[in-house]
Amino acid sequence: MLNETGLARLRWSVVRFELAVSSPVDLGDLPASTVRGALGAALRRMVCITRLPACTDCPFRWPCIYGYLFETPPPPDGRYLRGLQDVPRPYVVRRPGLEERRFAPGERLTVELRLVGRARMYLPYLTLALVRLEENGLGRGRREGGGRFRLASAHALRTDGSLQQVYDAATRQVLAEVPEWSAAELLADEQPAEVARLRAIAPLRLKAQGRLVRQLTFRVLLRSVLSRLSSLAAFHAETELKLDYAGLLRRAEAVRVREDRMQWRDDLQRYSGRQRTTMRQGGLVGEIIFEGVPPETWPLLRLGAELHVGHSTVMGLGAYELLPL
Repeated sequence: MLNETGLARLRWSVVRFELAVSSPVDLGDLPASTVRGALGAALRRMVCITRLPACTDCPFRWPCIYGYLFETPPPPDGRYLRGLQDVPRPYVVRRPGLEERRFAPGERLTVELRLVGRARMYLPYLTLALVRLEENGLGRGRREGGGRFRLASAHALRTDGSLQQVYDAATRQVLAEVPEWSAAELLADEQPAEVARLRAIAPLRLKAQGRLVRQLTFRVLLRSVLSRLSSLAAFHAETELKLDYAGLLRRAEAVRVREDRMQWRDDLQRYSGRQRTTMRQGGLVGEIIFEGVPPETWPLLRLGAELHVGHSTVMGLGAYELLPL
């Protein structure tokens, strides 16, 4: 199935950075969003050659490392999904999670990035951006001396669960090419389940008919996963997925909900540096159990769990676990 559909070309890497905290760190309501914002600002200061106030009209936006990672434009010669302007960013800040907000001196803060496609090549730049943040600090209270840390280590996670060192803190050198994951490796030992429990690790911001969904259905979930995987494949793996979208969604309508313990959470806020305003980030949290899950949808749902789904995925939202029952 993977080779026939094009999913085999979708590849990513998982990198974990260990930050040794030296002064109190407060990452706010959405810790992953705070890390992403600081990382992007540091990277822009490093690589921007035009010093334009915005990237919108920059002639180097596509080849620019910052532009590609943080303000991803449609490729100028893209063959797939040409009409789509909302291009997914080629990475996800998986950790820190919502509960990992405050850190005291002496503690460790783990930042996990999932780099998709071409973004894997830019690990050295992202690592150096984190090193530059050591002086500026991270999160709230930076001007008062808070948020300081030292990048202690960085490891890439292999598919067998082992770790490969990719950064030497003593020499401040990126050591090796980061190992990659593939759909085939992720799904090697997977067995489809007719009954499945979905647990939202971070709020799910899924849309149907232009509105955020407050009551999850299997069709809405699958449609969001298909949209996410298709976009990532088109823009970051240069391939078009060959899936029976209409047939998959038609069969998804027959899936039943056995238990629904999902609820809407709207108490999370983040500050947008580009828009210079505070924004709410509501989403669904909790658990839901589906019955009658079509076996051909299982690989898609597992990939969605790995690469997140819905809106604001780049900030760590849209993460879920899928467990067979």
